[in-house]
Amino acid sequence: MKVINRISAIALGLALVLAICANSVRAGKPSVIPAWFNGEIVHIIPGVSGNVVGVNHQAIADKVANPLYVVSGQQVDHVLGEAIPGMAGYNPYWDVVFVTVNTDRNLATDPFTSEDDILAAAAAGDVTLDDTGFILLCQVVSR
Repeated sequence: MKVINRISAIALGLALVLAICANSVRAGKPSVIPAWFNGEIVHIIPGVSGNVVGVNHQAIADKVANPLYVVSGQQVDHVLGEAIPGMAGYNPYWDVVFVTVNTDRNLATDPFTSEDDILAAAAAGDVTLDDTGFILLCQVVSR
């Protein structure tokens, strides 16, 4: 069962990366994606770290990348963890973590809006977290 979940997460991760790449290539301004951070909407410019030459992806995942939670079913389905510009610990590398909701929580009226919300739900068994191993390079551009 865990192998199937991991394969599903990898497939979803690939779909996310392809969607982000496709949406980030536009004439003129780069596209931005809304994301939650500590109950506030911020915006990110998506990218993929594979475009960065000479980057040790495993080292980034283990020591540098902050979590970017993807909650399927929410209108704003990205939730940034750790830090944003102006805070200690911020950097533009994000480790994609899929959040599977295990309850009947209504995400339309009660979305996850912070890493603390997600981690508390995970501790209670209300969500499952699956680290995809995908590292994205995304700048946070507005608060």
